[in-house]
Amino acid sequence: MSKREDGASAHPRSRRLRRLQETQELQVRTTHRRRKLLTRSGVLAGFAVAMVVYPMVGTLTPGAEANEAAQELATSTVPATSAASALLTGGAALESSDLPLPGIDESATALAASAEYIVSTSLPNCDPSKGWAGYNGKLTESSLCTLWNGEVVRNDAAVALAELNVQFKAVFGRDLCVGNGYRTLASQYATKRSQGYLAATPGTSVHGWGLAIDLCGSDDTGATKRWLEANGPVWGWENPSWAKSRKWEPWHWEYVPGTDDLGVYESTYWSNTGAYRSSD
Repeated sequence: MSKREDGASAHPRSRRLRRLQETQELQVRTTHRRRKLLTRSGVLAGFAVAMVVYPMVGTLTPGAEANEAAQELATSTVPATSAASALLTGGAALESSDLPLPGIDESATALAASAEYIVSTSLPNCDPSKGWAGYNGKLTESSLCTLWNGEVVRNDAAVALAELNVQFKAVFGRDLCVGNGYRTLASQYATKRSQGYLAATPGTSVHGWGLAIDLCGSDDTGATKRWLEANGPVWGWENPSWAKSRKWEPWHWEYVPGTDDLGVYESTYWSNTGAYRSSD
């Protein structure tokens, strides 16, 4: 065998050896890097424990005590009324709140609870303390007050309705839609001619006393009607029972304190409808 052939056959072997050596060296360098990285990570972790975790453990200790208290309660017979306080004893103390519960505005409460009404800020020019007087369909001018939409009702009924409207507007974002209020005697005759049996005999209508309103079609049904059914009576305004039975008039609402005072649905009322009435 010649030297050339021997060199040719040895050459591939030497290349393989070099590759093996390089691979071993690479593995050694990689191992060193990993060891350095782990060492540095350990140092940083220790620093984090010393600077962050230990202070946090001090603040979490009460929570751990609360957990122990909860476990004790789960295996004991502590009364239900004291369970909450027992749990809170080992934890953060809760401060009691003296915030008032949401409720009806003070002036509205006064109106709803008393028959002697004050001047409403919602109708500043309406003064129920003046009283009222007159005949059905012929009330005196001072007996009546104008609502936000131009309709007119008796002064005490107007103030109560205005306060009800404040609450209605807070819920629905608009005023209550009132289509009709007080009716003069002449307008009662006109209504009787146009509506027949649906209208009361002229001179007996609750509208003639300024104690009734007719709602617009937008408010005598649906969500607004349900809200009025629940809240209207607080201010004395109701859809009377007859308007839900023998006559279906969901739009007709009456001021009950006024109708009760006049005895509108009593047998003696019908024989005295032409009599002069007043709040005195």
